[in-house]
Amino acid sequence: MSAVPLIGRSLAHEYPGPLRAVDGVDLELAEGELAAVIGPNGAGKSTLLKLLCGLLTPSGGEVLLDGRALGKIGPRERARRVAFVPQALGALPEVAVAHFVLGGRYGHLGRWSRSTPHDLDVVRVAMEQADVAELGERSLTRVSGGQLQRVLVARALAQEAQSLLVDEPTSSLDPEHQLAIFTLLARLAEGGRSVAVVTHDLNLASQFASRIVVLAAGRVVAAGTPDEVLRAEVLEPVYGAHFRYGRLPGRGGGERPFVLPWSG
Repeated sequence: MSAVPLIGRSLAHEYPGPLRAVDGVDLELAEGELAAVIGPNGAGKSTLLKLLCGLLTPSGGEVLLDGRALGKIGPRERARRVAFVPQALGALPEVAVAHFVLGGRYGHLGRWSRSTPHDLDVVRVAMEQADVAELGERSLTRVSGGQLQRVLVARALAQEAQSLLVDEPTSSLDPEHQLAIFTLLARLAEGGRSVAVVTHDLNLASQFASRIVVLAAGRVVAAGTPDEVLRAEVLEPVYGAHFRYGRLPGRGGGERPFVLPWSG
């Protein structure tokens, strides 16, 4: 049975208002698993990832990292264990892309330590995996939205963390790079990492995820395999009756469901 390094128990979080964005969510992320988190806008998906990586403090419940309370783990150790890929950055620093990706090594460096040849090699590989190697000398402020998303993935890969939490990594990407990013995330999971990815693309979730978790109004309303979740009786109470359903050959054999938004 796979180990479960990252666990959220009865997680809740309120924003001022008050707005309860997450309301009693249980989520376990096992080694070797790619879990997709889906749901409508405002369902609490991004907030859930921020709780799991420690960017937000739960107003209820707890996050455990290898059995330890996440809040009691220092930032450097946490950075070595859990990596978070945000949808975007609020403000972009005027630094070269390679230097920004090197910042992902924060947890592996001492307070006054300089980067080593090993750190630079890890950064090089991460940038190659995210298909941004040719952007290394370019200023972060001079990349496109899609390129920035891939740079953010590269920085998280440079952390070499066991658990990877990824928030809508393909929203600005062309179809080729959408498939490339999900293929990379699936490969990392197959290599033993724990991966959770928030996505609005139900078909990417179907192709690549071993488990799909559906959030609505801050609560888990369904969870299971793509075959168990991507069905009218599960999706229509959450999204409405706007889909057409079918099946196509899947990765590694067998079939996977597909879901098309359809009017009429």
